Amino acid sequence: MDAWTQPAFILDTLPRGVLVTDSQWRVQYVNRAVSETLACAAGELTGKTLPEIAESFGGRDQSGEAGHFVEKIIAGPPETVLVQTVVVRVPERKFLRITVQRHATDAGTSGYVFLIADVTHQGEVEEMKNEFISVASHEMRTPMTSIKGSLELLLGGYAGELPDEATELLGISLTAVDRLVRLINDLLDISKIESGKMEFHLEPMDMNDIVRKSMRSLRSLAEAHRVSIQAEYADTLPTVLADRDHLEQVITNLLSNALKYSPADSQVSICVSSAPAAARVTVSDQGPGIALDQRDRVFDRFTQLHGAKKGTGLGLTICRAIVPEHGGRIWVESKIGHGAQFIFELPAASD
Repeated sequence: MDAWTQPAFILDTLPRGVLVTDSQWRVQYVNRAVSETLACAAGELTGKTLPEIAESFGGRDQSGEAGHFVEKIIAGPPETVLVQTVVVRVPERKFLRITVQRHATDAGTSGYVFLIADVTHQGEVEEMKNEFISVASHEMRTPMTSIKGSLELLLGGYAGELPDEATELLGISLTAVDRLVRLINDLLDISKIESGKMEFHLEPMDMNDIVRKSMRSLRSLAEAHRVSIQAEYADTLPTVLADRDHLEQVITNLLSNALKYSPADSQVSICVSSAPAAARVTVSDQGPGIALDQRDRVFDRFTQLHGAKKGTGLGLTICRAIVPEHGGRIWVESKIGHGAQFIFELPAASD
């Protein structure tokens, strides 16, 4: 009896798609749900590699996202569990949540398991919500910029000298407007990234230089929090392919987050180092730390953990979106009472 006969009977009854490959990404098994979701027979998939399937699938998948997803996971195979929602057209438009995880057998063979769930309804609702946020943010940014400019003119003496009480109130208003402008800009960035409309211009970069430039913009914020920033640079470091502006945004967000959670008169450190075939950046604080059950939540939208000063709650979400676009990964390590370390790595640029 074929080793897959009994498991296949069980797996074919599942509503969620199951696809199994070997270590060379050649498909060994697909269940009935995969065939129904992708509108093709199992024989069109088994025995072929994922790149071969993506190429033949391209004519039906008008969005091209399936091909991009395959390229991404082959270029950087997941070490743990990877979950991503992909939009495909087969021929109708569908949102698929794909979970990828490495597997190994007692015989010493290994490969990958793909779980594929049709989440079209949830995806369409999320898309409408994102579109609303994007439009609303665009509409709010212009008047907010105008209000900010007017307040700065008044505080600068454009309308003459103001009473102390009026100056204080205008200062409070300007602080609130600044926070709203940051929130609007962060919402627009999230919307662009999730819709695939944010452009990335990757060029060979030195991570040391990017960190140095990012730190200069944070001096006043560090002074306001009464926290010092200590930097450590690598003597030898591989060049990375990066979009300078977006990578500076990641570093700035990580440092700003560390400053928010750090007590007064403490220190935040940023360390640039080499990792296997990658450049690594580690941002450490001396804050309260993050509980194990909350580590996965810190990258979610609008998450504000206990002990934080006010912020938009989107900085880490943006980091988590930008780093994978560079082929890298980002994670957090922490112990309660011993601060937190946010770490990201970008692969070394090929020669």
